[in-house]
Parts: sequence; structure tokens; C-alpha cells
Amino acid sequence: MDRLRLFISTTVTSMLVLAGLVAISQPAAAAEERYPAPASGYWDVNGRGWGHGIGMSQWGALGAAEQGQSYTQILDFYYPGTTRNTVPNSNIRVALSQDDYTPTDTVTLGVPTGQRMTIKDAAGNAIVSGVAGRFTVTRDSDGFTIERRDRIDVNEADADRGVRATYESASSEIEFSTGDGVAVFPVQRETDGTWYRGTLRLVGSAGVAGAFDVVNHLRLEDYLRGVVPRESPSAWPAEALKAQAVAARSYALTEKKAAHFDTCDTTQCQVYGGRAEVVADGVAFGVRSNEAASTDAAISATAGQVRWYAGKVAFTQFSANNGGFSRQGRAYGAEVPYLPAKADPWTGTGTGDARTRWTDRLAVSTVAQQCPDDGSLRTMVITRDGNGELGGRIVQARLECSTGNVTLSRPAFGMYSSWWRPVEPPYGFFLNDSWTATANTVFQYGKPDDEVYIGDWDGDGIDTIAIRRGAEFHVRNSNSGGAADRVFVYGKPGDVVLVGDWNGDGVDTLAVRRGPEYHIKNSVAPGRADQVVVYGRSGDAVVVGDWDGNGSDTLAVRRGMVYHIKNSISAGNADQVVPYGKAADVVMVGDWNGDSRDTLAVRRGREYHIKNSMSGGKADLVLAYGRPGDKVIVGDWNGDGTDTLGVHRTP
Repeated sequence: MDRLRLFISTTVTSMLVLAGLVAISQPAAAAEERYPAPASGYWDVNGRGWGHGIGMSQWGALGAAEQGQSYTQILDFYYPGTTRNTVPNSNIRVALSQDDYTPTDTVTLGVPTGQRMTIKDAAGNAIVSGVAGRFTVTRDSDGFTIERRDRIDVNEADADRGVRATYESASSEIEFSTGDGVAVFPVQRETDGTWYRGTLRLVGSAGVAGAFDVVNHLRLEDYLRGVVPRESPSAWPAEALKAQAVAARSYALTEKKAAHFDTCDTTQCQVYGGRAEVVADGVAFGVRSNEAASTDAAISATAGQVRWYAGKVAFTQFSANNGGFSRQGRAYGAEVPYLPAKADPWTGTGTGDARTRWTDRLAVSTVAQQCPDDGSLRTMVITRDGNGELGGRIVQARLECSTGNVTLSRPAFGMYSSWWRPVEPPYGFFLNDSWTATANTVFQYGKPDDEVYIGDWDGDGIDTIAIRRGAEFHVRNSNSGGAADRVFVYGKPGDVVLVGDWNGDGVDTLAVRRGPEYHIKNSVAPGRADQVVVYGRSGDAVVVGDWDGNGSDTLAVRRGMVYHIKNSISAGNADQVVPYGKAADVVMVGDWNGDSRDTLAVRRGREYHIKNSMSGGKADLVLAYGRPGDKVIVGDWNGDGTDTLGVHRTP
């Protein structure tokens, strides 16, 4: 087979362990990373950013403002190509979903101090006008029922106690208004509620019997007074708050969530808190404002201003923190140039920024909740976009579970963003599917003093790990931690062990060397050798590979810088003699270009000189990889027909 047979000889192996290595710098965009479920039950995680990372980074706006950037400069940076425009103070409709008011089966509405309630149906006809009190609303197939009380009723034994009047309406929606907004409470006996500017409309939910949506109708500039201090701390610099006001105004005008509302009040849209939190029982009306003088000033200073692109309001998405690199966004069904993926010099510089870089712990059980049919997680396979630190944001995760696989798009698993990476453990196997600095598969297996061998032990096209303890071999058929799939005894504790597909059946097996004598086994099992052959001299360094691409591995002996290659398992003269490298080079074997022929690579300190043909001359590729102290291994870790490197790190 076309894979490296590790442990070329006892001498070469010790040289591999002692040599120093350094990582290469190519990006790892779109490369898969494999994370077998660790025995600890969790991954420690490094992360970047908070939220989706598209458009303006709110913490980046803070950093920019602190460094003297104006709100216009901030918006120009985060929405390149957009321009300033001004729009009128139109109405906006906000579905109140944060407190489960959309949909709901009951709500209680209260009157601010000194005001009276007017209730109208969808046609504008008054149901009741100029009445004080608290109004509890329910709905059934006949329409809305409204109960008016003077004050809260705390007597649960008599649900009708305190009801002063009952009103009925068969209208599909009803509107509640006073001269100064409306207070909303989740149930009749609740004293804690929220005071909203404008009016409240209750709109029957389509297809949900007895349910309705609570929608706040108000002027855009009044709406922003409840948004900006919820999206950006009111103590931030004025220029950051102005940038937030313009972005929030523009974003709101591009939303159209449903026929009867434009936007919502959660992070799914923009966070909107209304005018104030209130404590009210129908008599007292205590207020704690959700608005702030600083954000009101920012809204007033930018009144009507929006960002404009191609004849319409730009879709000015924003998130708390982009981690130092924004993500490409879409608007009106297509990618737009004003929401680019690009490095952000401002994010990470703001006072108190704790979300550009963060750490967390991700439980295996949290990830496994996504497995089909309550299966257990085996491996998490991650693909990234390659932008920024840690290899970039996660584009998708494939969960390989005991019950099958499932693919997730941009998963955060309850963490701050989809830009995160499990911390590499200090020890274990780190396998790379390409010539990059980032391991695609990381796991722990065996003990620090185990001898390690690489082979395709089950014929599935993927090389995996076997460890040797004395004459006992513990074979694992997947690149993951856990118990061995097979344990058997072969040879003697002092034997030099080689690995190869000696008979071309697609399965790698063992051979032991005793001087110039090779005892070859064609199955992964104990017992006598299937073939014994003499080749070379007792002092020769030996390498194994499929030199002619016929599917069977054979031997080559190395004498200095000269390789004596045999294309059959037999005694006799070499079929090919090739000089390559220097006598002091550390040598590895692999199919580096996927042509089914194994060739050589020599290692000189931190450099790998790779040759794609069995011939003399210069290397076809020179790379640096790994770090000092690594034990280097080679195999086809992902079954793509090409061998790459891995390292085994031990205490």
C-alpha cells in the first residue's frame, strides 16, 4: 500500500524523536478538523467574538470612538460603500415576543398615571373609551374578551372577583391606547410590567386557536429610545452611541417580519425594552426608565439618518463583537459589498472588552444532544472559513454519532459565537490531512512509553494507530481514543517491527526483523510467519513502501545516502539503486502526491525535503512542520490516497 511504514529502524526512529520541528504558516480554510469525544467528557475551548459577526461590531465601535473616530467614520468602516441619507419619522410595528407575548393566550394592559384607556376594533370603532383600570384580555373562536378591574385581584379563590366590566369583540384585532402609552403585564395578578410608548394592538394569531400577538405601534424615533440603550451601554462615548442609533434606525427600516408587524424585540431582530419597567397594581404606578439621556441625545443628533445603498436603506446588521474579523453578510437575498468579511482593527481595543477573546468549556453531552435518536457522540468534524485567528469561524460541524451522522450549520452550542476551537491537549496524537500548521484530528491513545506503529489494519483506506507493549500489539481501527479494537501477540519483545501490506490485499500487517532475516505475517493475528526472507545486511537501515505502485509493500535498505530497492518480497539483488539526500538525513516514506507510489522524504532539523519520484536530484517540495520534541508519524489519515504528517507528543 502507499503509506509510510513507521519505525524504519531502531536508529532512524531515535533520530526522529530527537529532531526539532517548526510549524508552517499556510491557512487551513475549508480543511476538516476531527475531534473525537474525549474521555474527560468536555473540551476546553478558545473562542472569538459574540454573535454572528456581520456588519458593525458594537465593541469595535467603542474602540474606534475611544480612539477619536467620528460616528460617520465608524459607519463608513463597517458599511463600506454606503452613504448617508435622511428618512421621515414613520411608524414601526414591534411584536413583543421577549416576554412570550407573541403569541399568547392572555395579557393584561394597564393605564399610566392620569390617563384613560380607549379600545377600538379593526375598523376603528370604539369598544370602550376614556376608562381607567387594568384590562385582562383573552381570545377564543368568537373573538376577544376584555375584563376591566380597578386594581389587581390577588384572591385566587375567586377568579371573577374585582371585575368591573366585561367587553366582547369579534374583531380580528383590537387596539389599546392612552395619551401616554400602555403598560403590559403577562397575567392579571402580575404587578411587574413594561410601559411602551405609542399604542398596543392585539392581533389574532393565524392558525392558533385562542392565541393572539401583542404588537407595539409607535414612531420610529420613539422606538429607537428603547433600542439604543439596550444594544449599547448608555455610558459609552457619544460617537459610538450615534453610530448605534444610525445602524439601528437603518436596520429597523429593512425589516418586515410579518403582515401585521415589522420587527421583534429580541436579539432575533433588535433588543427593544420599551419606555420603562413599571410596578403597578391599578393604583400605584412605579417607574424605572429603560431610556437614557445619553442615548436620547445620540438619537436626536442623528434624527432621521440612515445608511443608503443602491437607492434604498442598507441592511445594517450588527453584533456585539466580531472577534477581530467580520463575516460576509447578505441583504435582499444576495451577498452585498457593504457587509464584507474583513479584518477589524478596532475590535479588541475598547475598554472592558472581554468578548474578542474568551474561553469556555464545552460538554460532550451538550454536543451529543444533536445526535439522531439520542445517540452518543463519537467524533465532531469541523470545517472553517479560514478568516482570522483559530482558523476562522466554524462553517459547519458534522457529528458522527453511534446512531448516524448529522450536519449543523455554524453551531455555537450555547457559547458566545460559532468562532471557537477546542484547546489542543498537551499530549496525544495530532494528525494533519494536508500540509498545514493545524491538526485536523487530535486524540489520546495508549501510554507515553508505548511504541507506535501506523497502518491500515482493517482495509478501509485510512491509516490508524497500533501500540506495542513488549510482544503485545493493541490495534485501533479509528483515529480516536478508547479501547483497542484488537489485541494480539506477535514476535519477541526485542524484535525490530515493520508494517506493510505484503500481499496487496489492502490490509497492513506486521513483519519482524532479526538481523538480515524478515519474518512476514499476512494477517493481523498471532502465529507463525507466512514468509521468511533474507535481504540486505544486518547493519542496514530498512524502509518499507510500495515502490512500483502495484499495491504491495516491499523492502529497501539504506546504506549512507544510497537506497537499494526491492520490488518483491524475496532475496537477491536490488531492482533499483537510487541515491538521495545525505547520509545524516532522517528518512521517511509516503505517497506524497497520491499517485499510488511511495517515495522518500528526508528531514534536516526543521525542514522536510520531499521527493515525488524514486530518483536522485532536488526535492520537489521543501516544507517546515511541527515543533521541537515531536515524534513525527506519517499516514493517510483521511483516506484520500495521499500521505501526510502527524505528531505524537508525550510527557
